[in-house]
Amino acid sequence: MNSKNKKLLSKINSEKRHASITKIKRKRRRELALIILIFLIFISVVAFMYSPYMKIKNIEVQGYSQITKEEILTAGNINENIKTWSVKDSEVEKNLKDKFNIFKNVTVKSKIPSSIKIEVEEYRLIAQKKLDDGGYQVIMENGQTYNGQIRNSYNLPILENFENNGKLEEVYKNLAQLKSEVLVQISEIINSNDSEIIIYMKDGQKVKAMSSTFAQKLNYYDEISKYIKDKNKTTLNLINGAYLETEKSNAEKNSKIKELLNKMNGSDSKEKESTKEDKENKEDNDEQVNSDNSEEKVNSNKTVNQNKNKSTNQSKTAKKTTTTQNTNKTKKTS
Repeated sequence: MNSKNKKLLSKINSEKRHASITKIKRKRRRELALIILIFLIFISVVAFMYSPYMKIKNIEVQGYSQITKEEILTAGNINENIKTWSVKDSEVEKNLKDKFNIFKNVTVKSKIPSSIKIEVEEYRLIAQKKLDDGGYQVIMENGQTYNGQIRNSYNLPILENFENNGKLEEVYKNLAQLKSEVLVQISEIINSNDSEIIIYMKDGQKVKAMSSTFAQKLNYYDEISKYIKDKNKTTLNLINGAYLETEKSNAEKNSKIKELLNKMNGSDSKEKESTKEDKENKEDNDEQVNSDNSEEKVNSNKTVNQNKNKSTNQSKTAKKTTTTQNTNKTKKTS
């Protein structure tokens, strides 16, 4: 290979090497630029996440009544100093339900950049149970006691003379089924005998009902009460159907019951007397029968004896006649 060719080959190799180095440098510059870009983006994101722009500014709470908005935010650790992205919705929901047993449902929705919405549903308060020491327990619709502060009681019905048993649970269940507009009209519910209860309405009406089913009929109280003129002197009986009891009807009812009882007692007395007379008559009849049997026996014996005697006399007479005839025959022969 001559010198000219060698120079040409050397030049070509040099150009290739230069092109390769240039290519590598460009690649490294691109990689470095990408790394710097990623770093800048990361720094920007971090700066944005921790910027005041990401702090909670819009807080919306709905559905509360007995619990205040401040209590809900405190229990959920929600305030304007925390960042929206740091809020864990499910954790806040659990904390609120654990803190307040009155919450039936809790829903938390946080939204970037700076808003959060909390919706709560409270159990309805249905009654106040009177305790032996004179205090009261507030009862929720699920039958549990509410121990928090009462802010809206709505003049709840007072339950008296109830023990913690199945009957009380039936009352709770029926109160939870009552319409709100009917529930607020109840003043007191007093335990009666067996499965019955006495309900006093705020308008003065007294109601008798079954503890297990009174909600079905009492929900129509507004319609029924329109036709009751004197609520202070009548009793609405919802045990069997629905009808009014008055002092007059009760007096008549008691009179009829008393009359019926007297008749029953009189009938029992007559029956006893009749039974006694029948027994005495039976005894007399038995004695008469025994007496008659005795007389018949005596008469029978007498008859038998008479027949015997008669037969004996007849035999003697026949014997005497025969003897006389023989004597006469002998004389003639002589």
